[in-house]
Amino acid sequence: MKFLFSYIFSISCLFCYSQIEALFDIKKFHSIDNEYIETYLFVYGNTLFEGTDTNSTEKGIEVLQYIEDENNKIVGHKKYIIKEQSNYVEKEGITDLQRFSISKGNYTLYIEINDINNASNIERHQQEFSIGHSKLPCFSDIEFLDSYWKADQENELTKSGYQMIPLVTNYFGPEFDKLAYYFEIYNTNSDTSERLLLKQSIKIKSTQKIAGQYNKIKKIPNRSIFPIINSFDLNNLPTGNYQLCIELIDKDNSPLFKSIVDFQRTNLNNSMRLDRLNAVLINETFVSKISSDSIAEFINCLSPIASRMESNIIDKKAQNISDTLRRQFLYSFWYNRNPENPELAWAKYKSEVSKTDQLFATKVRRGYQTDMGRIFLKYGAPNTITDRPNEPSAYPYQIWHFYKIGKFNNKRFIFYKPDLGSNEYVTLHSTLQGEYFNRNWKTDLHRRNTPGRSVDNTQNPNDGQWGSNSNTFFTNP
Repeated sequence: MKFLFSYIFSISCLFCYSQIEALFDIKKFHSIDNEYIETYLFVYGNTLFEGTDTNSTEKGIEVLQYIEDENNKIVGHKKYIIKEQSNYVEKEGITDLQRFSISKGNYTLYIEINDINNASNIERHQQEFSIGHSKLPCFSDIEFLDSYWKADQENELTKSGYQMIPLVTNYFGPEFDKLAYYFEIYNTNSDTSERLLLKQSIKIKSTQKIAGQYNKIKKIPNRSIFPIINSFDLNNLPTGNYQLCIELIDKDNSPLFKSIVDFQRTNLNNSMRLDRLNAVLINETFVSKISSDSIAEFINCLSPIASRMESNIIDKKAQNISDTLRRQFLYSFWYNRNPENPELAWAKYKSEVSKTDQLFATKVRRGYQTDMGRIFLKYGAPNTITDRPNEPSAYPYQIWHFYKIGKFNNKRFIFYKPDLGSNEYVTLHSTLQGEYFNRNWKTDLHRRNTPGRSVDNTQNPNDGQWGSNSNTFFTNP
């Protein structure tokens, strides 16, 4: 899947048994001696397999990158393995940066990613690019940064005295509090003694207006190469589509060079502090019509889709605030998601909450309080459901398969019912990043007949269980 933003590609499944998900990007730079590109790769750790050897707890990839010129001649080549402890990879993923020196021209870069623990888990991608900078003032590509710090010593991957971890995405969700980036300005060492000005701003994409105070101007010295590291605080930037605009201008305010990078921001925390809610006007809105007996329950049912700050209010403070403040919270919650019609957004969600009561409620839990209800409300209905209530060697279980969740493809959840006296299914395992990951799910699923099985045994228990198909259904739902 290609993102809406230039140059960044999400590598999708090319093989029916493949599940690797990765982001890949190319950025072009210039040094005094030559041209070069940097390639940035991020692989989601929960899309990699673990080894079948119980003594090995590593996940990793083998990567092949090579570059062909217009005559199909290979001008750059790297092959390497990256591996770490499974728990670390599962949480942090794998980030990789490579650098290739290259002459001016047109090229195609090929990349192949192989899961070291599963030979059939392979992804391939190719990308065309051109390189060759002007002799006039210009910029390198703009590199978004996850983090950066002053390098103790120069090495082949430092730039301008800094060590940098690239951010291989143009989406800044609620977990991001800043937008950091690096680029280089070339060829400002002209005969004139006049210094140039650099404008850096964040603009609203639809209006091209500067977003609030997100604007900086600085003087640029006369240099052949001048590096820029900058960051903008995103805490007060509302949800929306934006552009990072970098512009070089002369003393007459005439533009010399300009670069624009699109990005998306999701900010659910901007108006969810309790001390700000008193300013929210709710007269004649839908929340003013809700009965006082229902308002607390209507706030609680937001938990499956709430941000971290919203959840903190719901879980710890909603019962201790006034009726008016609860209504202001509920209105702000839906206004943040649909400013044009918050009442319609609430009505649609309320209807989905009612569905979860019909489908998943138990004697002691509302539908939205169950694991299945939470997933249903957060991600929608699955595309397929595999229901296995009577396998001889396993607890009753269901496999939910989502073709697409946000920017992710081919994600699966498995729920099971370890308490046979209840009708509630609980989450056993998921391949979606951020959801419950259980490497021993096969063992736990089959404890009905084998309660003494070691939790440290990661071998597939289905191999010795008559009539079990859970692994087959989960891998290929």
